[in-house]
Amino acid sequence: MLQTAFDCERAARQQAEARASGAEAMVAYLKLLIAKMKRERFGRSARARPQAARPAELQLEELEASATEDEVAAGPAETDPTTVHGSTRKKPVRGPLPAHLPRERVVVPAPRSCPCCGGKLVKLGEDVTETSK
Repeated sequence: MLQTAFDCERAARQQAEARASGAEAMVAYLKLLIAKMKRERFGRSARARPQAARPAELQLEELEASATEDEVAAGPAETDPTTVHGSTRKKPVRGPLPAHLPRERVVVPAPRSCPCCGGKLVKLGEDVTETSK
């Protein structure tokens, strides 16, 4: 009885692997097809993309989704000890400096006339920066 259940499970897994490998081959084929269509249209504006590539892109997305579902349905895969999964780092959020720190205002004088032509300069903006010592 256990041998029969084991054989059924093995057959189901082989069918899932066959579907997954077929889907992977179709994904690779569609990626090549899309790349070829984009090369044919190179140089034209993005609005004039070939209409034939859009259904192929949609079909590619559907196949990738079904391949993922097949992998999940096949059960837990053996983990490869050499596989490294990346992580994303969040950019640290820096708040203002504490209020109890002393503030010092430093004004860097700008020239009153253009060094090239001698024309009058007009103030456009101002940059304010807080730094700690």
